[in-house]
Amino acid sequence: MTALSRDRTGGFDVERLRLAVYRAFADDGRVPASDGLAERMGMAEGEVRTGLRQLASARHLVLDDQDRILMAHPFSAVPMGFSVMGERTLWWGGCAWDSFALPHLLGVEQGVLVATRCRCCDRPHAWNVSDQAPPPGDQVAHFLVPRSGSGTTSSTPATTSGSSAHPSA
Repeated sequence: MTALSRDRTGGFDVERLRLAVYRAFADDGRVPASDGLAERMGMAEGEVRTGLRQLASARHLVLDDQDRILMAHPFSAVPMGFSVMGERTLWWGGCAWDSFALPHLLGVEQGVLVATRCRCCDRPHAWNVSDQAPPPGDQVAHFLVPRSGSGTTSSTPATTSGSSAHPSA
């Protein structure tokens, strides 16, 4: 892989770093470490860590207190209740929304198996998900959305099938 291009100010191109992080997650389901990114990019690890912090401050990534990548939405470095299994790769999704988005974003899989458990009753759920249509099922997902002008959130059920919530009545 080639070194990151320099921008007009002499700094490195943070967008190329962001794309490298996402490509690593997409290719093998694993979080790229800053030292590995530095080696692949031909940069100093300190530059990569600075770039990762910039990406985190712009909400592209979630880092832990040691600047390790925890999330690059929709990818997660740690199990968060949703597994997404392709033909050769296992990814962790951060939520139903992220997990069902992966086949649309990856473009290389015919479909994936999304699996989770209901947080209310511990019932297991699994769906074959592709980028062609929602999977069959009577489950609903609840997404927190901001209430207009109040600064608080409310739970709004989605009408599409396929999530980890209880079947609709």
